[in-house]
Amino acid sequence: MGETTTGPDFPTLFSPLRIRGVEVRNRVVFQPHFNALGDVHGMPTEDLTAYLEERAWGGAGLIVDGSMATMPEGQMSRKYLAAWDPRAVPLNRRTTDAVHAHGATIFAQLNHGGHTSLEHPPPVLWAPTQMPEPSSPHTTRAMDRGDMVRAIEGFAVSTRNLVAAGYDGVEIKIAHDGLLRSFASPFFNRRTDAYGGSFENRMRFPLECVAAVRENLPEDLPLGIRICLHEYTPFGYELDYGLRMAEHLEASGLVDYFNCDAGSFSSFWMEIPPAAVAQGYFRPLNQALKKQSDLPIVAFGRIKDGGLAEHMLATGEADLVGMARQLIADPETPRKLAEGRAVEVRACIGCNDGCLHAVAQEKPIRCVQNPAAGQELLWSERLLVRAAEPRTVVVIGGGPAGLKVAEIAARRGHRVTLFERSEHLGGQLRLAARQPHHEEVAEVTHYLEAAVRRLGVELWTGVEATADDLLELEPDVVVVATGSQPNLPPEHRQSHTDPDAGALARARGLQVLPEVPGLELGCVYSVDEVLGGAELPGDRVLVVDGQGHWEAAGTAEFLADAGKQVTVISSRPVVAGELEGTNIAMFLQRVAAKGIALRPLTTLLRIEPGRARVVDGVTGVEQWLDVDVVVPVHSRRSREDLYHRLCDLVAESDREVRVERIGDASAARLIQTVLLEAHQVAVTV
Repeated sequence: MGETTTGPDFPTLFSPLRIRGVEVRNRVVFQPHFNALGDVHGMPTEDLTAYLEERAWGGAGLIVDGSMATMPEGQMSRKYLAAWDPRAVPLNRRTTDAVHAHGATIFAQLNHGGHTSLEHPPPVLWAPTQMPEPSSPHTTRAMDRGDMVRAIEGFAVSTRNLVAAGYDGVEIKIAHDGLLRSFASPFFNRRTDAYGGSFENRMRFPLECVAAVRENLPEDLPLGIRICLHEYTPFGYELDYGLRMAEHLEASGLVDYFNCDAGSFSSFWMEIPPAAVAQGYFRPLNQALKKQSDLPIVAFGRIKDGGLAEHMLATGEADLVGMARQLIADPETPRKLAEGRAVEVRACIGCNDGCLHAVAQEKPIRCVQNPAAGQELLWSERLLVRAAEPRTVVVIGGGPAGLKVAEIAARRGHRVTLFERSEHLGGQLRLAARQPHHEEVAEVTHYLEAAVRRLGVELWTGVEATADDLLELEPDVVVVATGSQPNLPPEHRQSHTDPDAGALARARGLQVLPEVPGLELGCVYSVDEVLGGAELPGDRVLVVDGQGHWEAAGTAEFLADAGKQVTVISSRPVVAGELEGTNIAMFLQRVAAKGIALRPLTTLLRIEPGRARVVDGVTGVEQWLDVDVVVPVHSRRSREDLYHRLCDLVAESDREVRVERIGDASAARLIQTVLLEAHQVAVTV
């Protein structure tokens, strides 16, 4: 896709655009973001090159590499790329050459982390005024003029290095984190010298850094600004001030385009908004800047749909459309749209579990939807090859794991048959999608179901396959992906509608039942029953959070929205404590609004009709809670009995059949690890 390609349904999206002296082949921008693919010295790795190259191959017009730090004191993580270091030049050249080979344009984003850091504890934090970022307990160093001179020189040196490395332009971050926004901010900048007090003084230092970059860029290369238009905090600035900043920067004559942005570390759920924030939520910010500015504008904010992107461009809301997480989830999004294959796009689900959750811990970026993200050298779909000898592959289970292994096996040319005991594909994700703000999680299986149908996988739904049935099909490979079920006693009514699929495993000592007395009672309802629409008696519901993730948190919200009085207990210090940061922040906001009571450090001891015995983990005091329903959320048990019976039959026969188990049938886990495991198994069959 090196040449300009115009998709018939997206003529504006796939039209070229000139920014200063550089022509971008289309309007799709892979937005800059920390991906933790640098090494601990801030050097670009081969993994980073492959990560960006994949998006260029996938059809993006412009890739913005970054953020990159301009000096050691500006690194928010040791893995932030060290743009100031000349050792990075040949390694960055490797990246720019790889991106250019696919016809894409690549800019680099420069940033000084300032008062924000991902390190624990952080190094010295630079700021205009000594005060901690409100989300952090760590205070800052108030910069003197010598510090400013060093920082300005860091931008200049970094720019020269980037030009030597072959970048086509430079973007400066005055956005959701970093030093330059803190100087522009009336809240963070309390100085009374030439660099604070008035608006013009607050903008002086950012403009000095912009000027240093411009002076070191060749005349034809563009300089852009990633600009935070709204901080979304009680103490921060709003859109009118953000627009004033943009106007001031544009009036300098130094800037060639703006890349819109919002949020801060104190409102990080608006920096990289999860699914609870509607797609296109930030369109008014993009529109406001576009209306004011004569420069090209890059739109931002959970834009993942090609139709929406085209509409925004065609109606003049922006000139380019930024996509970060969408191109992480599906690097081929632009290519598919341009080639009329929009139905094949794998959509970002806004969960933040694989991308933001990983990099916030300084771990390499990953993606729930795309197992290859950040590890393209190992698992890129471009590496898939047709099997030398097509085999007969039978998959049992139509949840995400079964569908993924069927997709990849079929793409490799195998003859694939999939059995699903229910009438519908999707597994537990069909239930998870019923939780508030989780509708998009269903897109995981929407994509996979469409893919396996397109690839000609033979699908049988409403069929309960037995071990004997499977061997009669004479398969070469059987993949058991039968999922998991709530780990409740066999005496519980669940066994009538969802037969115990772990009895054989327990008889062999491979599984255990929970030891809380009363779990078999009629007042106990599983999450599957609740989300499946069971009619619950009474109004008082106790949810027991034994996992710390959405299974409990989302179900509590589901019940509250149904009018129930919900209390959630957890033996851990934080209810829902395993959620990614933006998600738990917004969950806690909704908890307050919905009247859900949270009781951390509280353990369930026993259940009796109409009440539950709990103990406080700090004081050791026990008490009875009056409840009508108890919803225990603890580790699910694998539906693994079919796997064991099948292995036994194969061992007793003389057949050469490879038997694998994947997904929750092996161990109940989050989608991200399940899909990666399925991909890994499928490439070996």
